[in-house]
Amino acid sequence: MSRNTLTFLKTYISSPDVTGAVAPSSRGLALALTSPLRAHKGPARILEVGAGTGPVTRVIGECMGPDDRLDVCEIQPELADVLERGPLSEEPLATARKDGRVRLIRAPIQEVDATNTYDFVISGLPFTAFRLELVREIVDVIRRSMKPGGVFSYFEYIALRALGRNLSPKATRQRVGPVSEFLDEMIATHQIKRQTVMLNIPPAYARHLVFTDSQNDE
Repeated sequence: MSRNTLTFLKTYISSPDVTGAVAPSSRGLALALTSPLRAHKGPARILEVGAGTGPVTRVIGECMGPDDRLDVCEIQPELADVLERGPLSEEPLATARKDGRVRLIRAPIQEVDATNTYDFVISGLPFTAFRLELVREIVDVIRRSMKPGGVFSYFEYIALRALGRNLSPKATRQRVGPVSEFLDEMIATHQIKRQTVMLNIPPAYARHLVFTDSQNDE
């Protein structure tokens, strides 16, 4: 087991409701989550939320152009430390950070002061581990932060919500049910693409959404 994976697992054990995963995302999932960014031409503003130990951060760095800017948001101190000494201290992100094009934000996304700022938001946040009120709050912040036509990408483990609704203790069912309904409505209204990634622990969907009725246009 790698040092980063061990750190991630320890963080999950201490704060399962915040970390929400037992292992970092695979490279296959990272490639899926960044596919809209990798297809983009021209300068881009990027926000990564819930970066963990940085597997997606590394792939973002690989595809960043000289005029792209990246903000990495991670609330867990132990994981933010891994980002500092890992992908953010390695090329190409180390140079981009020295140039002021990459920032590490050690705070929740609700404290990120940005409106109509980002072309791409890529999230590793465990929505199904949160209560509905927090999920709504986070999604509202993401929507406000995005430019019109921007792409919001996130992942969820295959069948996890169904298991949470049907086979979990009552308290979990009562939490997951409303969150799942909210996510289903958001997916039905705004999803433009879904990718299935079997080479991940557990297997996952990468979902890509465009908020055509974005709150920053209201």
